[in-house]
Amino acid sequence: MKSNWPKKTEREEFEISKFISAYARLPKGRSFVLHSKQEAPDYFLKDSTTGEIFGVELTSVYLDDRSVPYEHMNPINGFVETPYDPAAIVLHNSRLIATIESKVQKARKHSDTSYPLILAIYINEYISIYLEKSDLEELVRNNENLFDAIEPFTEVVLWNLANEEAMSIIPTTEKNP
Repeated sequence: MKSNWPKKTEREEFEISKFISAYARLPKGRSFVLHSKQEAPDYFLKDSTTGEIFGVELTSVYLDDRSVPYEHMNPINGFVETPYDPAAIVLHNSRLIATIESKVQKARKHSDTSYPLILAIYINEYISIYLEKSDLEELVRNNENLFDAIEPFTEVVLWNLANEEAMSIIPTTEKNP
């Protein structure tokens, strides 16, 4: 049976610690330590090797606004299978894209951009067990224009993939001066 749903601060502390671990395992990952907590972005992290500071905006994506109270907060007794549902995966991915668009717009208006910003998206919906890294790579290719226009973010990181992996997406286009 599930325990009580953690408070926002507990969830954020859990997510930032897991993000730091996942990010360090990326091919060009960094070893981050917590620098400070704030609102926009949620955290500033310090690269323990170079001393560089990065802002991190944490977010999650669910199938709908009721997934958390109905699916994730209800007690579960025993094993419950999550059926493969292609329509649910399409919905999840469209919400993922909409979340990125929304976070980019909000960051342009409200985020402290003194340091490079990373958008960290916690993939935590049950249906995501069926999302392979190749599926997410295809999603990025199909939405290349979005991922090339994520400023003020310098990077989008999808994490909590299979085996606690992470996927980093950095814009491929060069800015014209």
